[in-house]
Amino acid sequence: MGRVIMVLTLVLLTGAACPAAEAKVFRQYDHRLQFTVPDDWECTSQSPHQFLAMFAAPEMRYEINTLTLVHQTLPAHYTLTDYVVSTVASQEKMLWQYRLLDKQLLDNAYAPYYRLAFTWRLSWEQQYFVLQMIICRYPDVYVLTGTCPASLREVYEPLFQRVFDSFAFVG
Repeated sequence: MGRVIMVLTLVLLTGAACPAAEAKVFRQYDHRLQFTVPDDWECTSQSPHQFLAMFAAPEMRYEINTLTLVHQTLPAHYTLTDYVVSTVASQEKMLWQYRLLDKQLLDNAYAPYYRLAFTWRLSWEQQYFVLQMIICRYPDVYVLTGTCPASLREVYEPLFQRVFDSFAFVG
């Protein structure tokens, strides 16, 4: 049941149903972190390496990973801000019609983190909304990415933010 992977795995997404309000805790023991996800989201892939976890909401199971978690190690000369600037520049080059909507430095109980909100298009018909949490426990960086069709932003953005708010380093 549990497999984890996270990378900006932006594939195709459609379907609209309001995800369940119940939540379950996901723990990644190798990296000593945890967060809650809606109870009906399935962990489709898990690994202790770079791609830690992937989750799919039932209505998007065959189309896109709704939530992904990736681990990277910061180069010695990088700060979290340097990493975020580099990430935004990379996303602008990789994603068609990328549009950064918001970039904020926020506080988490464990460390400050950047929250990025942006849209991009897979095609003229398919536009996605993405909310990212980029948090650092030097030298490790964790990128938690929530992706949904832009038309479902109002449904999924609060769910993604609840996941971000529940993120914790343990042990």
